[in-house]
Amino acid sequence: MDNAIRQNLVSRRYGKNRVMMVLCFIAAVLGIFFLSVILATLLYRGISALSLDVFTMSIPAQGSRGGLINAIYGTVLVTGLAIVIAAPIGILAATYLVEYANGSKLAEAAKFLNDILLSAPSIIIGVFVYGAVVVPMHGNSAIAGILALALIALPVVNRTTQDMLLLVPNALREATAALGAPRWKSMMMVVYRSAWTGILTGILLAVARISGETAPLLFTAGYSKFMNTDLTGPIATLPVAINTLAADAGEDLKQLAWAGALIITVAILALNILARVLSGRRQ
Repeated sequence: MDNAIRQNLVSRRYGKNRVMMVLCFIAAVLGIFFLSVILATLLYRGISALSLDVFTMSIPAQGSRGGLINAIYGTVLVTGLAIVIAAPIGILAATYLVEYANGSKLAEAAKFLNDILLSAPSIIIGVFVYGAVVVPMHGNSAIAGILALALIALPVVNRTTQDMLLLVPNALREATAALGAPRWKSMMMVVYRSAWTGILTGILLAVARISGETAPLLFTAGYSKFMNTDLTGPIATLPVAINTLAADAGEDLKQLAWAGALIITVAILALNILARVLSGRRQ
């Protein structure tokens, strides 16, 4: 009797396992299918829209020749300066939280706030920067866009750096202390050298995260059809340009939007692949 009950339970568990395996397989196939359709459509429409003009001319008026060079320049400028601001602050803050805070209440509160900021919708950060920077400056500006993207990238860099520093064995810190090395030298010569690949991976992931953001830039950096090097004025970026051109009635501008979507997708894909390669080297 006990054997029959046991066999019945085992068969029921195997049956449930098979059902769940089938459901997981179907979900994976559906996800890959829709992703493949999106990528195939993007490649088909984007490649056909690419030309030399895309990389040499600014956004045109409807019916005119033009490209996306000003939006590409704006994206590189805004993203690059945002990372220049966010990376050092994020790394140094993570260093304090892991190495010096010693589990204080302030450190725990800072970690909690960092996790909240990490999961906050980017549009909220855009609205905050709009009220804090755009309104006092009486207009959109590249500065506001840089600050908004820096606020988005900061928690990503901070959290990744925390995780990487925690993976460095304490034995390395103790060994440098035993040799009489000061704390700062131990950090620079041993801890950072052990964790630099993971930290760099986090920075690359932060770049990939912010380079495709549209909502915060709509509120902050604004949009321009011209090449603008003045950080106090509005500047074109690829995500905002794609959003604007795709909503235009002109078919030629929609084609430019497809080209921009392909460019930014390839750039983000390349950054993610590089991050994975670096992460694999560390392991």
